[in-house]
Amino acid sequence: MNETSSEQNFFKKNKEKFGLGALVAYVFLLGLGTIGEIWEIEWILDLPLFRPPGKY
Repeated sequence: MNETSSEQNFFKKNKEKFGLGALVAYVFLLGLGTIGEIWEIEWILDLPLFRPPGKY
């Protein structure tokens, strides 16, 4: 029982850091995709995250 409460305490204590990390990762990926689309940088557009469905 102590293990569960310590895990919950860990997530309560670090909730803001996880949220900030997720926001930074989202903005980074959004910027990377935007740069790839605007300047048509193929290595960015060929990443699995930015590939359109059905390609490859």
